[in-house]
Amino acid sequence: MQDWQEKVYLKGLDLHSLLSFVLTISLVVIVHEFGHFAVAKFFKVSVEKFSVGFGRILFKKQFGITEFSIRIIPLGGFVKFYEKSKFKNLTLFEKIPLYKRSLIVFAGPLINFIFAFFLLIFLNQGEQFKILPKITALSPESVASNVGFKVDDLILSINDKRINSVNEHNRTIIELADQDLKYKILRKNQTTLITLPKSERLDLKMNRNNNNNINGLNFFPSAENSLVIDNIVLNSPAEKAGIMKNDRIISVNDKKVFNINDFVSYIKSKPNEKILILVARENKQIEVSITPQTSGNIVNKGVIGVKIRPILDNKKDYIKSFKYNNLELIYKSFYDVLSNIKMVFKSFVHILTGNIDWRMLSGPISIAELSSETISMGLLTYLSFLVFLNINVGLLNLLPIPTLDGGQLFFYSVEAIFGRPLNNQKMIISQRLGVIILFLVFTLAVYNDVFNFMLNK
Repeated sequence: MQDWQEKVYLKGLDLHSLLSFVLTISLVVIVHEFGHFAVAKFFKVSVEKFSVGFGRILFKKQFGITEFSIRIIPLGGFVKFYEKSKFKNLTLFEKIPLYKRSLIVFAGPLINFIFAFFLLIFLNQGEQFKILPKITALSPESVASNVGFKVDDLILSINDKRINSVNEHNRTIIELADQDLKYKILRKNQTTLITLPKSERLDLKMNRNNNNNINGLNFFPSAENSLVIDNIVLNSPAEKAGIMKNDRIISVNDKKVFNINDFVSYIKSKPNEKILILVARENKQIEVSITPQTSGNIVNKGVIGVKIRPILDNKKDYIKSFKYNNLELIYKSFYDVLSNIKMVFKSFVHILTGNIDWRMLSGPISIAELSSETISMGLLTYLSFLVFLNINVGLLNLLPIPTLDGGQLFFYSVEAIFGRPLNNQKMIISQRLGVIILFLVFTLAVYNDVFNFMLNK
């Protein structure tokens, strides 16, 4: 492999993605299982095993009466309680009151939410920034362009919900997946109403051709001519074709480029194919013919050997800074946890009801890629991803599906109502059904990951 190819970041199933995935999932699992473990110890319940992962044991250590282990399949974990008294003075899980058993089970998801809250306390400290929901570019022939949006429109609200940042915009349209989007915008000091019909919304569908904007709307730092060549790798296709440092990227094969994702995705999709890149150089527009070479990765992708960055000269017009005081910090972090729980829950519901394309459901490959990307982007970005992942795992475990914590809590509710637990046969049938449901969902998510991965050849 050539030296320049070794320096290019490749999105895919590489060692960095695998290690990032194992680290990330292990952190979330440890937090979740520690919740069960800690509350069990608080009630003096005897814990036999604390495991991170499933399958064959890679490492184990005995501490008192509890065996701690790491197992080969990093897709979860478990806390196992003693079922029979092997030692004197053990407190068995099934012998404690129902409310204590419920609290021990509920503690797993709860601590995921608590962990997310403390991460947000850390992330929300100091100077904060928000990107204003001001449109910087419209993708040609997009739904946003067709319904009347214009560059420099400032989004004020969607369906009467106030929008103060791009993050709020993105979260809100997910929550409103079952509705038309009624935008109130500010244009040249006048308010205007624009409706984006649900039937034309691309954010609800797996849009394989362009996933880098939202219905054609682009926000800072995306814009026309907003990318600049920051560095060129020696002997790369870019250097041989005459690309120069500080060139501004205008388009690729007459397709306008608004952000890094647009550019990288297009280059990756054209290995060994000649393309034309239009750049601006010293007030002149120059068209450069270049052939991306294959990456040499598991799946061949095009690379040209450049480092690019967005132009941030006008960031003061789009980014506002602020700080929270101590009370605001706690309130904001708590509110962020609740709003994220609400968004994730509504996403689940919208996928089940068909409002959001089921092909947008992600699995372990996507988590591996996101883990790798966010780690590469720095600690704060990675911690933000951990917040999102902990909330997802916590909420997923509360679903009333047998084998999940929510399913167990449902059984305890039945026991509390009728004064007795379900008989063993019904429990076994329910748990088998739960395993089948989870297996089907997992298979669907993996299918989506693999299909999307192979599609990007």
